[in-house]
Amino acid sequence: MDERAMSVRGLDHAMQELRHGRYGFYGPLVRERFLDRLPGTVSPTDYRVLRFIEASSPPPPQLSDVAALLLVDRARATRVVDQLVMDCLVVRVRDEVDQRIRRVELTDAGRRHLATASARRSHLLGEALADWSDEDLRSLAAYLRRLNDSVARHLPA
Repeated sequence: MDERAMSVRGLDHAMQELRHGRYGFYGPLVRERFLDRLPGTVSPTDYRVLRFIEASSPPPPQLSDVAALLLVDRARATRVVDQLVMDCLVVRVRDEVDQRIRRVELTDAGRRHLATASARRSHLLGEALADWSDEDLRSLAAYLRRLNDSVARHLPA
């Protein structure tokens, strides 16, 4: 394996650790600490769906999009969305073009919840990076934006 392939593998490993590692920033322990301090009782799955709806809009996603995100059938996705509706965080709306299609849209309460979550996530990230210099933070942010742009450009949608 050449040096570039090893570097890419190392980056992939670091990203996996960030996402799935026990102590990774998006791992289970940090996610539990993060969600525990938010108002209401939103599960990790609920939070993921709320973020997906926010990122997908406009137009809001369909229930089948939520099922695809969660890698579950429509029945399971319906139960998740039903709970979010009962919590007044989302509503189902008819598509403006095709009235047969139902979409899932954030409510004002859902948007406020995500704004609170975003502030909390930024606070936790700030704690984790407290010993980083401003220059290092700017560099990391620039590299992550560049990575996202490259992925969007080179990988099929």
